[in-house]
Amino acid sequence: MDTTLVFNFAAALLAIVNPIGNLPLFIGYTARVTPPVQRWLALFMAGTILALLTPFLALGDGILDFFGITLPAFRIAGGILLLLIGIGMVRGEHSLSTAPPSIPAEIVAQSPPSPRQEAQALYRQVLIPLGIPIFVGPGSISTAILYSSQSPNMATLGGLMGMVVLVSSIVWGVLLTAGRLQQWLGEIGLDVATRLLGLVLDAISIQFMIDGLRDVTLSVLHEG
Repeated sequence: MDTTLVFNFAAALLAIVNPIGNLPLFIGYTARVTPPVQRWLALFMAGTILALLTPFLALGDGILDFFGITLPAFRIAGGILLLLIGIGMVRGEHSLSTAPPSIPAEIVAQSPPSPRQEAQALYRQVLIPLGIPIFVGPGSISTAILYSSQSPNMATLGGLMGMVVLVSSIVWGVLLTAGRLQQWLGEIGLDVATRLLGLVLDAISIQFMIDGLRDVTLSVLHEG
């Protein structure tokens, strides 16, 4: 198993998913619900990350081959995309302007609706944009494809999938303690954490582009 590749993937994916930086958004979308409903929604969001990223990680090169895209080209494009996301994180470009969703009337009419029923109804409303593309977007998808394409064997691919489970679990844990963690970190602490994760993501994205350009250069020299 290529442990360096596995741990680099975990760091990159955690930086992109950015559970701490997205805490204010999650709290904003769940401000009107009870703590049990919020906990169910946290579980649904973690499940969304796992369910959406696993197929991209499993298929990897197959997706690139289907669209006729070379790995160096995708690596450079993915690096540019991650760089833009990281710059946005470093600059603190996230907003709480979104209004929390309301509980549907058919759920409220039940006597009483269970926390899981309320969470399921609200999940349909917040899946976009909270689930997609905030937690699972082009950055995380491209990262899964890129690292899957670099996996030298099944053991490493299994390790990468394990990291998706780990990151999903971390997101679940962070969102479970959303209210308390936000109070503990404070607005300044959340902002600092987001900017630091953005800096890590920028460094990873630059490395992606360097690797892609190196592969293109070697290919041109080899053909020449």
